[in-house]
Amino acid sequence: MRRFVLPILLLIVGLFVFAACGRDDAHADSPLVGSWSFMGTPWYTFNDDGTGTRPTHHDFVGTGADSFTWSTRNDQLTITLTAGPVFNDAMYDNTESWTFTISGNTLTLSSNQVEGIVWAYTRSN
Repeated sequence: MRRFVLPILLLIVGLFVFAACGRDDAHADSPLVGSWSFMGTPWYTFNDDGTGTRPTHHDFVGTGADSFTWSTRNDQLTITLTAGPVFNDAMYDNTESWTFTISGNTLTLSSNQVEGIVWAYTRSN
């Protein structure tokens, strides 16, 4: 029995190391991953780990950068702000819901929260 303890311990440690080095690839295959520009200005960056950044556009005046997490389900995109000048602003909800389509190099976002809000972005990378 004693000769099996060391190999079993090594196996367990190896599994923990392997699990710790793994990453969540749930977003890696998403067509959203990458950078998107609006009228030539870099806008959205969707990282393959489910995080992202964009310029803050509080009342359409650039005031810094927002960080967010994102997820998709079918054609629905959810963005949850995690930091930035608008984060926790009483006027804005920290979670945005969009319907998205990608055609060629064009990403179109249609707001699920405010009727008639539609934005188009061009792939930057």
